[in-house]
Parts: sequence; C-alpha cells; structure tokens
Amino acid sequence: MTKFIFLSLSFIALSITGCSSSNETTNLLLHDIWALESIEGEKVTIDEAIKILPMIEIYVEEERVHGNTSCNTINGKIKIDGSEITFFDIITTEMACPGNLEQRFLSALGNTSNYKIEKMRLHLFDDKKELFVFRKID
Repeated sequence: MTKFIFLSLSFIALSITGCSSSNETTNLLLHDIWALESIEGEKVTIDEAIKILPMIEIYVEEERVHGNTSCNTINGKIKIDGSEITFFDIITTEMACPGNLEQRFLSALGNTSNYKIEKMRLHLFDDKKELFVFRKID
C-alpha cells in the first residue's frame, strides 16, 4: 500500500511539473536577444539610413525589455501570459533618426498582443496580423 501511495504522489508531482514546464520552456525560449528581420511584412536591411538592425533583449524573469530602434536605445516593461505579450512603459533616448523606422517600430511594439516562436524566429502579432519577425542572434 505504501508503494502505491508513493507512486500515486510521484505521478501527481510529475503531472504538475509537466504542466508548468511548458510555459517555462516557452519563456526560456523568449528570454533572448532578437534582431529585427521584418516589420509589417517589409524586410529590414542595413543600408545608409539603417546602420544597425533594431533589436530587443527580453528578460522574462524581470519582466523587462531592452534594445534599440536602430538609432535610439529603448527600455521598458513586458507582460507575458501564455502566448500573450505586451510591451509598455517604453522609454527611449532622444537622438534624431533618419527615416521613419523608429516611429514604425515603436508604434508596432505598442500594438503587440501575442507571439509565437518558430524556427529560431520570434513572431509578434497584433491579434492575428504579424507586426514583426525577429531572429535569435545569440
């Protein structure tokens, strides 16, 4: 009987761990450095106006994000719940930037509501519309 109780408790513990490890695994994948590949379906490449690719570094445990818009540094907060993610309280440095990439980047970041990670790519969406594709860089 003692063996049965031990096995039952072990099964319950493994079941509970199994349920939580799915979110932990996703969060561990999200906790990384990501370089922008495209915004609203438009590929972003380095050129005369864009000297470095915009990037974000997500700190899951600390619920914060750090990165750059290609021109200015950004810092802010994130909320993650399953596949939902929101970025808020984003602050930036204030250097003048060529073109409109920074405005598009910050606007789309503020509209992000969910994500998926697939083939070393982070896809950020506003409901079902894809706003960004980032690639893992570290």
